[in-house]
Amino acid sequence: MVKKQQARRGKTAPSPETGEQAMIEAILEGSPEAVGVAVIRLDCGCRKMAAVSLSGDPASKIIVYRDNAQSICDQCKDDHGDFQRVVKQFISWKKPEPDHAAMAMISAKVLGS
Repeated sequence: MVKKQQARRGKTAPSPETGEQAMIEAILEGSPEAVGVAVIRLDCGCRKMAAVSLSGDPASKIIVYRDNAQSICDQCKDDHGDFQRVVKQFISWKKPEPDHAAMAMISAKVLGS
């Protein structure tokens, strides 16, 4: 019951989907200084992802991908995943997670408030 109430209020972080989780693990493996991966889901089904450091700076290049597709959609090719098409964004944290203050600072710097 508590989890349902928290989910409705947005208190719990979304869990990555299977394809996202594989990409997150690959990004983290290639970015040893990363503490997490920012995941931005777009309305077209494409996703933008990048590793973030403890200071909230990029720790990898931005990767745009689409599950089960050989390339991203034409709309993303044209507008590079415009922020107006964002449907969900979150950071998938590497274990052990940073403290809550660091997580809040990184989230605000990377995703905005």
